[in-house]
Amino acid sequence: MTAQGITRRHYQPEPVGATKLNEVEAAPFRLEPGMVVVGILGFLTVMGVAAGLARLLIGLGGTTALSDSTSWGIWIGFDFALIAFSGAAFTMAAVVHIFHLHQFQPVLRPALLAGFLGYTAVLVLLLLDLGRPDRFYNFLLYWNLHSPLFEICCCVLLYTTVLVLEVAPDFLEKFGWTKVRRFVLWLMAPVTVLGVTLSTLHQSTLGTLYLNMPHRVSALWWTPMLPILFFTSAVMAGLAMAIVAYRTAVRIHQSPEETKVIQGLMVGIGGVTLVYLAVRVGALINNGELFNLDWSAMRTWLATIEIVLGALVPATICLVPAWRRRPTLQWVAPLLILAGVLMNRFNATLASQTAPVAGSAYIPSMMEWMSTIGILAMAALAWYICVRWLVRFDGSHEAH
Repeated sequence: MTAQGITRRHYQPEPVGATKLNEVEAAPFRLEPGMVVVGILGFLTVMGVAAGLARLLIGLGGTTALSDSTSWGIWIGFDFALIAFSGAAFTMAAVVHIFHLHQFQPVLRPALLAGFLGYTAVLVLLLLDLGRPDRFYNFLLYWNLHSPLFEICCCVLLYTTVLVLEVAPDFLEKFGWTKVRRFVLWLMAPVTVLGVTLSTLHQSTLGTLYLNMPHRVSALWWTPMLPILFFTSAVMAGLAMAIVAYRTAVRIHQSPEETKVIQGLMVGIGGVTLVYLAVRVGALINNGELFNLDWSAMRTWLATIEIVLGALVPATICLVPAWRRRPTLQWVAPLLILAGVLMNRFNATLASQTAPVAGSAYIPSMMEWMSTIGILAMAALAWYICVRWLVRFDGSHEAH
């Protein structure tokens, strides 16, 4: 029998699609980085939800280390820091819509989304921190016009509503609601002005809260200039968060970065941080603290680290042209600013305050940490999902 006959007799063609099926079966499973991020953040979110529900059911006494002598804990510290970080929304909205610097338009969308989710996390943390969370609405019924907290509560509530309107065009565009989107875009100019005004009010009033405690807060942090310090630090933290959000978003979408945009924002951070440093150091001189520092006290080191590493070093990086062009330092400077503002809020809330009961110490409970980490993870997970799948992100300069 010829070879040709053997070939004809024993050859059986493979079914259509069999080769592709075998290739698919043989292909190794690849765990994408995005799946890992979603998995980790999802686990932490579930953990935080469980801890938060336990706090609401059991109460403050059974789940926290708070007491009459230490009524402010890590929930308030992270609240004040998140409000500053969420300044990314009002700073970028002002830059693009009020000052008409449209070259920074690519940063606006991820910054607005970060601001909105940051304020959402703030509201959830505040709910956990209330002794009676079922009466969170009482400030709307019983007005206390002499309380800074009343202004903060009203401004935060109203500004969160403004943020809903500011991020709405992205989602309306995604779902094809063009008529509603056009109406919201028509409202964007007055909404932006209102949002910047509300942010200016409550960002500065957060500092006003500490003016009521001159004998409780250390002179390393207490000053009549606290409202200005809190506002300027929110602006520089907002610009820093905008850079971090933008650079993260372009990596999620594997889009090219616009380096001139990043460098321009870094120049803005450097300028605002210089103003902050001038006021901060001037307050220390006015209080008589700068030249009489007690280096044996932990507070002195905390204040020094906060000022030097959290403000002076990143300002220098941002204002030296050769340094701010380096991609690595474009991460380092904004992250140092955010760490410095976080440290400032915690120092003003916890480290700077003298407890009235001698020997009392506050060590956050595991439930406080679990709920806080879970809420932060929830905000980060929502931001990642929205940037990855819902919000159209590109490098265009299209106006909102």
